Amino acid sequence: MEDFFAACGHLYELAEVPLAVCDGEGRYLASWPALAPDTIRAEVVRMLLQDFQLQGRDEAHPLILYGEPGFFSGVARLGPDRYCLAGPAGPLSHSRQEVVAFCAPAVEPPRLQEYCTLLMNTPLTTLSRMRSLVCLLVRLAGGPAVEPEQVLLCDNTALGPRGSRALQQELFQNREEILPHVPGAFESAICDAVAQGSMETLARRLTVPDAGRNGRMSADALRQTKYTFVGFVTLVTRAAVRGGLPVETAYSLSDVYCQRMDGLADPEQVNRLLYTCVVDFCQRVAQVREGAGRSVLVRSCLEYITLHLHEPLRLEDLAVRCGVSVRTLTARFRREMGMSLNAYIHTERTREACYLLEHTDHSLADVAFFLNYPSQSYFTQVFRRYQGCTPAQYRSRPGGPR
Repeated sequence: MEDFFAACGHLYELAEVPLAVCDGEGRYLASWPALAPDTIRAEVVRMLLQDFQLQGRDEAHPLILYGEPGFFSGVARLGPDRYCLAGPAGPLSHSRQEVVAFCAPAVEPPRLQEYCTLLMNTPLTTLSRMRSLVCLLVRLAGGPAVEPEQVLLCDNTALGPRGSRALQQELFQNREEILPHVPGAFESAICDAVAQGSMETLARRLTVPDAGRNGRMSADALRQTKYTFVGFVTLVTRAAVRGGLPVETAYSLSDVYCQRMDGLADPEQVNRLLYTCVVDFCQRVAQVREGAGRSVLVRSCLEYITLHLHEPLRLEDLAVRCGVSVRTLTARFRREMGMSLNAYIHTERTREACYLLEHTDHSLADVAFFLNYPSQSYFTQVFRRYQGCTPAQYRSRPGGPR
């Protein structure tokens, strides 16, 4: 096992995908990079191992689980009471808020920000690469030769678009029969809405019935639905590229949805996933178009702030990283964003604080510390200014969390 641990260390240096070895109870025995033993909750690891067993996997048949907002996690059995975990890693870039939302249920609160930073810095990884990585891990542990086709992909997430589950459900209910009835005019209308990044237009197009029917490609209802799914997603992907979504992002997203669809066994699940896909593409195009009018300087500054909300963000340091003076950076930022740079930083930090207060058990002092505020009292003062109430009031508001 020591030789395998050494090999994992070298493999992590090459692939930069997090790796870990655990026992059957979900306890970490080693990890790369090295994590504190209490970073990942043991019950979460046990759920991964339970999924492995429920899918009937063994040493020769590893498992890859997919979870929103686009992460793969590999599970390989190394022998009695030993498992290797790879990931999370995926083919799409994510905002820090999305990463925090993904990690919060699995990571102990004191380690959350550190682990989120790790995932933010993990290189983009395709499903094919994850499968190859898992196969290599089994071989390095002295296990059987495993072909990538023997690695099962399992969609282990609730179907729902990013931030719009209620909207997706409403649209689905309004056009329950969309997949069997997709005329050319309807396809064009949907693709135009996606290319515009307009959720309002998309909602109107999805809720207005059209006449017409697709040609039947298979007598099997599930296969017919899947064929239609692939064709429609291809059109939507091209529309998103026309709308400004980077080609690599668009086609990686298309691959992820088609891979998820491939594992479904019910036409209605495929229908729901199509809605998830279309809304997701439209939202991503909207985000790109929202920033299209911003200069490279301001976009670079915004990206750095997003990735380093929990670190010191001094104007002098931001200006140096952007290669301009503080005066130039602050003036350009205010002109393009309509607010000061400091105000934007506080706005983003307090928004993340809202998420932490709503979805984690962090104390107010911990939240202040994570977001790099010097004291809880100052954090409370800033939070009240930008969110209209104190952190304690936000957490205890009627209908709020916990």
